[in-house]
Amino acid sequence: MEQRGHPIRVGLVGAGQMGTGLISQIEKMVGMRVVAVADVLPGRAGAAYAQAGLAPERVAWEEDRPERAGERIAGGQVVATHSSDLLVEIPNLDVIVESTGVPEVGARVCHAGILARKHVVNMNVECDATVGYYLANLARASGMVYTLVAGDEPGAVRELYDFADALGFEIVCIGKGKNNPLDVTANPDTVGPRAREQNMSPKMLASFVDGTKTMVEMTAMGNSTGYAPEVRGAHGPSASVSDLPRLFVPQADGGILNGRGAVDYAVGSIAPGVFVIITTDQPKIIADLNYLHLNGHGGYWALYRPYHLANLETPISIARAVVYNEATISTLRPPVAETIAMAKRDLRAGEKIDALGGYTVYGMIERAEVAEQEGLVPLGVVVGATLTRDVPQGQALQYSDLELDESQWIFHLRKLQEKLLGQRQHSGQAVAAA
Repeated sequence: MEQRGHPIRVGLVGAGQMGTGLISQIEKMVGMRVVAVADVLPGRAGAAYAQAGLAPERVAWEEDRPERAGERIAGGQVVATHSSDLLVEIPNLDVIVESTGVPEVGARVCHAGILARKHVVNMNVECDATVGYYLANLARASGMVYTLVAGDEPGAVRELYDFADALGFEIVCIGKGKNNPLDVTANPDTVGPRAREQNMSPKMLASFVDGTKTMVEMTAMGNSTGYAPEVRGAHGPSASVSDLPRLFVPQADGGILNGRGAVDYAVGSIAPGVFVIITTDQPKIIADLNYLHLNGHGGYWALYRPYHLANLETPISIARAVVYNEATISTLRPPVAETIAMAKRDLRAGEKIDALGGYTVYGMIERAEVAEQEGLVPLGVVVGATLTRDVPQGQALQYSDLELDESQWIFHLRKLQEKLLGQRQHSGQAVAAA
């Protein structure tokens, strides 16, 4: 792109920890620039540019004129704005990156970006776990790319999966590490001191500890590959790297799985890594794997990547989308997994559901067919809903328990996704559990 007269021009929505790091990384690269940033908090877009080393005079503020913003970019400036609506309409952007972590915002931005004929790189896995199938298929029909990112666990797993699949191995299990023991009651108050020590948002840390982040990441990687959880919440044993080819294999061979083809996770030193368990029945290949000392046991081997660099790897997905028209990871097949909403405490009729990583709900992975049969509510559409009856702690929320906020974009995109899949429609009214 640089040799053709201009770098890849990136528009970024969300200038928090992840978005700011992305700008700083891209500023060290050749052939790519973040030329527009939108954030609802006053001054945060400009502060993100300043942290990346851009001089203040290079940053222009725009409120509502996308054509003028495009002119400023063409003239060598970058644009800061509070409006994601303006950003997606800037004519000379090649790609939109969504980095807010809010499912509703992600749904609106990704949908608008695709309709504006721009590639969309989504760092918002909570959004993807809810409506990623619809967005991926809308982008394909529009001739654009919609993708999650390299560097987050789903993208890192997909890279290992594609490597193993291309070589002809049978892939038994895919998964990731979780560095915090699961505590589904975690909330911003209980994790607040640790969040401050780590310079993190308490809500973000709570969503890690209560398992929500792990569940949506497994949902995304499972839906991309067709690998579903075997049980609600997955098995999630404590494990070391050497345990991987012993544990994540069928019970008939000494492991914990009922069969082959599962997505799962492990608590402990595996984090922040990801893994794929492979096998083969070819004698010479078996001999070579053993000769090469790949971590194996009983005819199974673990491909393990010990790191993921999150936002710092995102430029790889941006380049693949714009230059090669390729997605790093997306869901083009019917989803096999769902992240459902679970009651974090005893909930009472009349209460409203707060944000993810909050005080009312946490996410739990489930097989999509089970969630559909039982009328269980996807986590991504539950924010802002009002409870119509009491729900005890630890129970999955059903559509019949709630009045959803039907004004949200993610609600409407979810309805379109269900229509695309040919599933029965949920209206927010009572749905009898199977």
